[in-house]
Amino acid sequence: MPKSQVRRDQFGGLLRTLRLERRLTQEELAEASGSSVRGIREMERGRVRSPQRRTVVLLADALRLAGADRDRFVALARVERQPHDRAAVPDDRVAVPDDLAEVPDDRQAVVVPGELPAAVPDLAGRAEILERLSALAADVTAGRPDTASVVVLHGPPGIGKTSLAVAAGHRLSPAFAGGQLFVDLQGASPDGPVDPAEALAGLLRSLGVPDSRVPVSPAERGGLFRTLTRDRPLLVVLDNAASEAQVRPLLPAGRGCLALVTCRRPLTGLAGAVRLPLDVLAPAAGRLLLAAIVGADRIAAEPVAADQLVKLCGRLPLAVRIAGNRLASRPQWSVGWLVDLLRDQRRRLTVLTAGDLDVRSAFEVSYRQLDPMTARVFRRASLIPGTDFEPALVAAVAGTGEETAAAALEELVEAGVLLTVGDRYQFHDLVRLYAQERLDAEEQQACRTAAHDQMVGWLLRRTRQAGLMFEPVACRVDSPFDDDRTAAYWLDRESGNWLAALRDAARRGRHADVVAVTRALHWYSDANSHRHSWDEIFSLGVAAARAAGSPRDEAVLLNFLGWARYFCRDRNTDGLAALARALELARRIEDRREEAWALTYTAAILIRIGRGGPAIDHCRRAVGLFREIGYALGEHSAASALGGALAALGRFSEAAELHRDVLAFYVQGNGLSRTGAAVARAGAMMSLGADLAGMGRWRNAADEYARARRVFNLCGATFSEAIAIHRYGLALQALGEVAAAAEALRAALALYAALSCPWWEAQTLSALAALAGSAPGRAADARLLRQRALDRCGELDAPEVRTLRATLRRELAES
Repeated sequence: MPKSQVRRDQFGGLLRTLRLERRLTQEELAEASGSSVRGIREMERGRVRSPQRRTVVLLADALRLAGADRDRFVALARVERQPHDRAAVPDDRVAVPDDLAEVPDDRQAVVVPGELPAAVPDLAGRAEILERLSALAADVTAGRPDTASVVVLHGPPGIGKTSLAVAAGHRLSPAFAGGQLFVDLQGASPDGPVDPAEALAGLLRSLGVPDSRVPVSPAERGGLFRTLTRDRPLLVVLDNAASEAQVRPLLPAGRGCLALVTCRRPLTGLAGAVRLPLDVLAPAAGRLLLAAIVGADRIAAEPVAADQLVKLCGRLPLAVRIAGNRLASRPQWSVGWLVDLLRDQRRRLTVLTAGDLDVRSAFEVSYRQLDPMTARVFRRASLIPGTDFEPALVAAVAGTGEETAAAALEELVEAGVLLTVGDRYQFHDLVRLYAQERLDAEEQQACRTAAHDQMVGWLLRRTRQAGLMFEPVACRVDSPFDDDRTAAYWLDRESGNWLAALRDAARRGRHADVVAVTRALHWYSDANSHRHSWDEIFSLGVAAARAAGSPRDEAVLLNFLGWARYFCRDRNTDGLAALARALELARRIEDRREEAWALTYTAAILIRIGRGGPAIDHCRRAVGLFREIGYALGEHSAASALGGALAALGRFSEAAELHRDVLAFYVQGNGLSRTGAAVARAGAMMSLGADLAGMGRWRNAADEYARARRVFNLCGATFSEAIAIHRYGLALQALGEVAAAAEALRAALALYAALSCPWWEAQTLSALAALAGSAPGRAADARLLRQRALDRCGELDAPEVRTLRATLRRELAES
């Protein structure tokens, strides 16, 4: 063995022995001696031939060596230095300075760093992104032009950015022969981010540049780093970045280099970077992660509890990992036991702690970096009941202007503690819990209550204003909405918030507000019959009117409730009960308008259940009452119902004549809102189509249904559109156009299913079964469709449902 090799091995071994005897880590020895961790590591491994005397002396001081021990240590490190010409070092090599000189013969060895931390063994749910990174790395190393050499992996705290970057680094490392560098930029550290100049110094040391040769100037450090990386295939992982300014100086210059940057922000200022946002885990990936940590058998034994656990963790990788670690360290716990602990929202963040892993701390770092106004918006936004929200609502709850709220929300998105859904904002479930904790800790109860009440009041006012845009004669003074379409758009998007505000107002006895809002929503409900819980909404209104001692409002809202129960929920008996109460109350207070509406709605239910005769009587009385008080809109609504009653008794020509008159009335508008008039016209087309179908004029009927469908679609009246498509399909079936009929019925079925209308699904499936049963070789399909129809009938109890159920059972028995 050469003499130099013996000396090097002896010195490295001695250095390591002395360090361990004094119970020092390499990092601690580096700090005490002023050396780099990498330099000490390379010396201990025997890869450094001749450390400088200054370095050896500093190490001896740090190790507290004296006397003969010190002399032996210094002498063992002393070797004759080999001459070399630094200027002759090729471009693809890093000139290793004096204290890391390795190779004789006038050449310097290239230090190939491999600094990636150990990868987590149980990464789950990131296969697609890993594949994309592999493809990008292949393009980079192949030198393909216009290939991005910077990738930003961004997302909220706990989403697994570092784990993914490290796993990707290990996977891609064979493609980067120049080595792999890793820097924790501490962008979310409470002590502040790492200075780019300091990070550059560390990168230079990793590439073999000793402290003595690291330039003092940040600009010179950056220039040297770019020089050293110009022709060297390097993978650089810049973890936990704070900003673009911190990252830019640390990007390698070579076209064969790839930088993976992790950050809570998307770093939109980095030109040419590929940005890959990380989302929460899919449920299946969450289960896989749990199984990898806890054991597949243990998770398979409690599959339902495992799914609940992943859901309670918000599918956040950090939270799922913590939950898995807690289970792994407590084999006596069942998965269900941990689920029960996590159900308590007040304790959830505390439970999600395992060793030095802590969900709350991950959020805390970002929160402490917010300015006071943004922090206030963050806290107050947790009071918003819905899953997502707009800046105007946040402004109301935070007590600030809308522009200020919007700017704060964008800052929260940049900080990684708020998500965007289109042009709206959303909390992750666990972040919302943290925001609520901060609200409780930092704001007094009186302030929290005032903010909540201000938000509820704002929502109720805005909801009433939106609802009034659909009134036939609306008072639109100071309305924030341009027309009924913009009002409908707001009501649809904010439904989770205004409905929660309405419930809150009902619980707290704000009866006048509840009555005003529920009454204002009536005409909007016509076009959106199956989009919201109208039976609940109008029930709240009825209860509020009764509590407020307002029988007139109660009668109005009972009529709305009766309509919601039969038309929206197919609960005919319950609808009749509400309408009977409305009729009795209207007569008692001599409110002829509400009496007429109660009769009209009751007639609609009687037609449904096959009682056309009594329905005609109700409609004629309603027409007379509306005419008596001069309410043309009500008169034509009752006339339309009368036409339906006549058609139910087979008097189709009379019914068609009435429905043509009604259609002509609605074509004129007569004070209705744009949407209201359109929905009313389409409803009259549907009635006329049914009359034509009854007369056997199926082509004319199909045309009316097709016209009605287009109008309903434009108005967003999805349930009515589904009925129009359904009837159109039945008309085509009667015309013998089987393929087109089946296509229409399937389209109607999809809409019914999306709206959760089991009775209408059952009817459509039955019609499809009839089509399939008439086709050769499709008996099995017909049987399956009938079974599905029977299942959708479920526990519904109404005469028409019982009839269909009996028919289906008979057909199944015969098939």
